[in-house]
Amino acid sequence: MAGKSDADHIVWIERGWQPVSIGFCPSKKAWRREMRRIGQSEPYPNTAGRASFYRHKGSAGAIVTLGDHLEEAHSRIEIAGVLAHEATHVWQHVREEIGEEKPSPEFEAYAVQAIFQQLYQAWLDTRAPDEMKAACAKRMKAKK
Repeated sequence: MAGKSDADHIVWIERGWQPVSIGFCPSKKAWRREMRRIGQSEPYPNTAGRASFYRHKGSAGAIVTLGDHLEEAHSRIEIAGVLAHEATHVWQHVREEIGEEKPSPEFEAYAVQAIFQQLYQAWLDTRAPDEMKAACAKRMKAKK
């Protein structure tokens, strides 16, 4: 599994043109730290997956969490499915923020794909057990 310090902070994904900060939260400790930073008191989500939304200093944000011990009971493909589900909710929030009521299907598909891929990489980097990581991720970790 990733080192302790890797799981102590929100992993912010590259947002590109999107006006919403999007983060993956790998632990309760990271959640508590971020809630203090943004002045929120929302409890750590206790579901398999959750996209939580907030406003801080006029900016919109989304934080995706996965339930504790999800990796122990589910396969990598099932976890990817939960992250894809949450990426869709994040995209819906981005759409609301930009006032986009009817995006083209291709625009929407690329947006969800980009959000999902980065959330999945953040999960791999911080929470995935080594046996669930792709061979290239294991090699990269060994080089560090």
